[in-house]
Amino acid sequence: MKYLPILIDIRNQDVLVVGGGHLAARKAGGAVRAGAKVTVLGAVAAPSMAALIADAGCRHLDEPFAEDHLRGVRMVFAATEDEDLAKRVSRAAREAGIPVNVADRTALCSFIMPATVDRDPIVIAVSSGGDAPILTRSLRARLETLLPAELGEVAQFVTANRGRIAEAFPDFDARRRFWDRFIAGPIPERISEGDAEAAARMFDELLADVGGGGGSTGTVTVVGCGPGDPDLLTFKALRHMQQADVAVHGADVPAAIVGRVRRDADHADAGAADILARIADWRAAGRTVVWLGPGDFQATDAGAEVLRRLGDAGLEPVSVAGVPAA
Repeated sequence: MKYLPILIDIRNQDVLVVGGGHLAARKAGGAVRAGAKVTVLGAVAAPSMAALIADAGCRHLDEPFAEDHLRGVRMVFAATEDEDLAKRVSRAAREAGIPVNVADRTALCSFIMPATVDRDPIVIAVSSGGDAPILTRSLRARLETLLPAELGEVAQFVTANRGRIAEAFPDFDARRRFWDRFIAGPIPERISEGDAEAAARMFDELLADVGGGGGSTGTVTVVGCGPGDPDLLTFKALRHMQQADVAVHGADVPAAIVGRVRRDADHADAGAADILARIADWRAAGRTVVWLGPGDFQATDAGAEVLRRLGDAGLEPVSVAGVPAA
């Protein structure tokens, strides 16, 4: 990893943008959205920059760059075709200990800007360290299609209720299990639909259910993992794998698939003689268990047998189909 990914608070901080073209306007616009006080230095060369200065109230100085322009500045962006100017800005900012980003010139940067998906307050950043910007833009476009536009509203709902949940569940694992149930349930959809009253009512019901012990029993899910390619996991399978406290699997499930299970989950051998008893204990303790099998596991004799054994043991398994191995 060449760069440390961080998020910096620049609200009400002075940010200098050197350049007046379209690319400079993009840099300035990002800083404005983050709450910075932006100064644009140089002649305005693009309508987008002129509009930004007028609409966002950016300070504009049509004059040559000088080191005095860095006084009191928290961050610098340089977006100019003038190579000598770009080098002077980079050198001066580095000598002053100010983070500097020079558009399309990674060697002159002390920090780089990732491609971002903005669902305020959720922000997802994708970066190749400047090596493959086309790839990062493609990944950002894919993420844009996967994440609902209302995701920020769900995040704001969670923020507003964090205190209640922290008080109700002092134990970290109990809090995580509650939020897992929240995310996997229908409440986020109600928030996205704008039905705040129904979301609040359902949230209170979920809190009463889990807090009163109704959510103390864990779940057991049998997941078909497809033909071995992680890209062929269904969204539903991946969601259950990411929520798992324990993953049960055998050697017939490739390591690449197992690697998609939540990182801090425990793992157990599906062939262990006492595996059903262990699953019963995990379920009784409120843990979420996934049993992973290859292909459309439930449609195979082996998968049907696993479901039968779990059912006979009273473990109430849920089945998630996978892509057939063929």
